[in-house]
Amino acid sequence: MSLIGSLSKHWLGVTSIAYLLTFVFWRYFILPLEISLTSENAIFASFLFLPHAVRVLSAWLLGPKSLYAMIPVGIALSLVGGVEPPQGYALLHEVLLAAFSASSAVIAFELMRFCKIDAYPKNGGTINWRTVLFAGVLASVINSLGSTWLKSGHFYPTEMMEVISRFILGDTLGLFVGMLLLMLTLRHLRSMG
Repeated sequence: MSLIGSLSKHWLGVTSIAYLLTFVFWRYFILPLEISLTSENAIFASFLFLPHAVRVLSAWLLGPKSLYAMIPVGIALSLVGGVEPPQGYALLHEVLLAAFSASSAVIAFELMRFCKIDAYPKNGGTINWRTVLFAGVLASVINSLGSTWLKSGHFYPTEMMEVISRFILGDTLGLFVGMLLLMLTLRHLRSMG
């Protein structure tokens, strides 16, 4: 069975594992480095958030079906990522935040399709990476506005524009790096036969 066939057959596991691994890499390698170089606001919005690439690419390939992988993993990661497990209102807040963030890419692709810009892949067609990147930036804007609103109690109102800007920048850079890595990996696999 080919690699693409295997990935399409096991899409739920592949998407969940990719989201989990990029989040763990971000949390334990990128985030500590960023906090040491900048400020504590990195915990709210990072300058390089690689899981956004998984969100966008899985939403592009799978459509709304990707939410079956993104939402449970996003919720699980948000619940185990803190110092102590949230309870009560804090638990509901974390679940809403994780579900919204995980859904942002699907919302962007569906909004584009509603506006007659179908960015989903087509059988036998060429990939328009600019459209996928545009959908990722739109997903980042949706995610930044919603997540900033949901997290607004955790920082000063004067920092809101900084947090929104960092969300957009971090998601977009994460998407760009993720797409670049994916394209290089696919090129390498094609050259190997």
